[in-house]
Amino acid sequence: MWLIATLTLSIFVASVAARESWAQKPGKVYRVGVVVVLPPNLLPPNAPRPSFPGGPLGRALLDRLANHGYIEGKNLVIEARFGGYERLAELAAELERLHVDVIFTGGTKASRIVSDAVKETPLVIHSCDPFEHVARLARPEGNLTGVTCMTTELSPKRLELLKEVVPNAVRVDYLSDPDDAPPGLKLTQDAAPRLGIKLHVTDVQAADRLQTWGESDLRIALSAVAKEHPDALFVYPDPILIAERKQIAEFAVTNRLPTMFAFREFVDAGGLMSYGSSLREMGASAAELVAKILDGTRPSELPVEQATRFELVINLKTASSASPFHPRCSPAPTR
Repeated sequence: MWLIATLTLSIFVASVAARESWAQKPGKVYRVGVVVVLPPNLLPPNAPRPSFPGGPLGRALLDRLANHGYIEGKNLVIEARFGGYERLAELAAELERLHVDVIFTGGTKASRIVSDAVKETPLVIHSCDPFEHVARLARPEGNLTGVTCMTTELSPKRLELLKEVVPNAVRVDYLSDPDDAPPGLKLTQDAAPRLGIKLHVTDVQAADRLQTWGESDLRIALSAVAKEHPDALFVYPDPILIAERKQIAEFAVTNRLPTMFAFREFVDAGGLMSYGSSLREMGASAAELVAKILDGTRPSELPVEQATRFELVINLKTASSASPFHPRCSPAPTR
């Protein structure tokens, strides 16, 4: 069992108060389309077709929709589609042809692809970088609104926290898909010199192509990290890296490599530390927007919602082995 220490750094303010009634909406059956990044080769051979929800964000989304009276299996149908990035536009267009009431997708790169393909159906996104999709958060245009975990803006802060935990770290490897959110890399590169860090970028785009992503591809990317002999690892998340969080965490522990992540799910899988918003809270916030659209509100009338609560999460079991884990790594004092 993993021991987790959590430090809440700000207070989350819900944008919409929870409704008192749990009653089912009468009459119409609503259909919500969901586009999920999951190339087939990420699944084990002969694995059953994946279902939605497959993680904390999806479960929170369905739970909050039920609170609003939209209950899957009763008056709500989830039309989930899974595929690699090269298929997302096709899958989104299929959902639009089915005339679903609203489409939801997650991930900055995925949201960009889906929003380019969907021009009529209301679209709710979960993105690490909202300005990839809208010019103004308060008044999004057209058929799109959504939530942002603010991972891009928080990247310099994550690097700073990593430096506090590993004060002698000089060489830090930045693991990411460069097409996912380029501003996140730029902000991290800008912050590195003032922290005395030399940032090396490992590009997982090659492993992330179309249908070719699989365990062997991730091993290639992680082997490239190991060859650089960094002092620490910084992981910028995308849907595929989140799905592979256990393997990434195991790699970091095996190589005695202290690692900073954006979501606590990586820490639950054995990673050292994370700093960021809660995927569950992001799912609940996205559900509020979906529910309002199902109630009849236009997406352009719904501001893009920003996370306002962020957690620093440390895996105490991993941190307790800090000395053998990495000669320069010791648990940061609780403050």
